[in-house]
Amino acid sequence: RPNRRGEPQTVVTHGKLLLGISENDNDGIMMRWKGGGGGGLTLGGIGNAERLAALEQLCLASLDVGNVPLAESCLDALQAGTSGKNSLVSKESARYRKLLGTCLEASGDYDGASAIYDKLLAENPSNAYAAKRKYCILAAQPNKETEAMAALND
Repeated sequence: RPNRRGEPQTVVTHGKLLLGISENDNDGIMMRWKGGGGGGLTLGGIGNAERLAALEQLCLASLDVGNVPLAESCLDALQAGTSGKNSLVSKESARYRKLLGTCLEASGDYDGASAIYDKLLAENPSNAYAAKRKYCILAAQPNKETEAMAALND
């Protein structure tokens, strides 16, 4: 990934291959499950930790190339399982909420994303990611320059 930072389309292409996602499947992740049941489930021959990392990278790269439906499918795949059982990450985790906030930003729901970042900052005031994204949301909107500057000073 460090050598491919400026090439999100490459990450999307290879991420889909790694996760077994059909090339034409942009609206939903059609994955081939391999392995046994329970916590030992693997996807595409990789373990859960690797799948989590791959889904996160694919989510962010798909947002970089403007494929919001694929990014949302990645979020859904992170929550695959019944009632959170067997899901890769909890909906309450900061990791998941950061991805959710980024997806909401990309889809234009600035209020929803800002609410997520506010909650992350309330839980951890030193969360630099949430503070930066909150500033970026304000800076991207017309007539919010004063609020954006105030966000930098908070």
